Amino acid sequence: MQPHGTAAERPRAELEPVTPRQRRVLGLLEDRARRTELVAALAGAGGFPPERAAAVLCAELGELEITATEVGLDGLVAMARAARRVVELLGGVKVAHWRQRDVIVLDDNEVTRDLITLALQAEGHRVRAAASVAELSLLVRERKPHVLLSEARMPDAPGARFCNYLRVTMALERIPIVIFSSAHGDELDVLAREAGADLYLSKDQGIADLMKEVARLFEEILW
Repeated sequence: MQPHGTAAERPRAELEPVTPRQRRVLGLLEDRARRTELVAALAGAGGFPPERAAAVLCAELGELEITATEVGLDGLVAMARAARRVVELLGGVKVAHWRQRDVIVLDDNEVTRDLITLALQAEGHRVRAAASVAELSLLVRERKPHVLLSEARMPDAPGARFCNYLRVTMALERIPIVIFSSAHGDELDVLAREAGADLYLSKDQGIADLMKEVARLFEEILW
């Protein structure tokens, strides 16, 4: 039986180890592909005006460009930059950069995470998403956000410990906390208080109400 191939014949990608940060870029690519499909579906259904869809795509490409630059993927940097400029030109994107906010969205629910990310990007904000507390810690260390928008009940951390982490860690960084949680009523009140939240809403209230309240928070906070 012949071997499947010598080391010299195998693809280069199989021979070179992928670093954790490069794996993160691959994960970001998958996230952006999924959200791009969601943007297209929303735009096609008339739920997303073309100019807002263009703003979202520009935000996604801009974040990808930054991440690719950090890990030295020059080809991906050039591609993302060129694509962003094309979308800006064709979509007539005009973002008031002085009003841009850098937001991290933390939620283990993929659909909720994507919808909040898209809604914020449509307003011209820079958004990074995390699906776990561990990933949140990494993102905060990489670049401090203006605001954290978070679920208060995460699978990889018990509620009390997670809320204490938010209250202590985010307070040290002076990062405002917005809780948008599946909890409601008295439980939501307790979780928000323990997390030191500046603003909190139940997911039952919907993303539209969340965007209105967050917009008010953005106007009130000075950076």
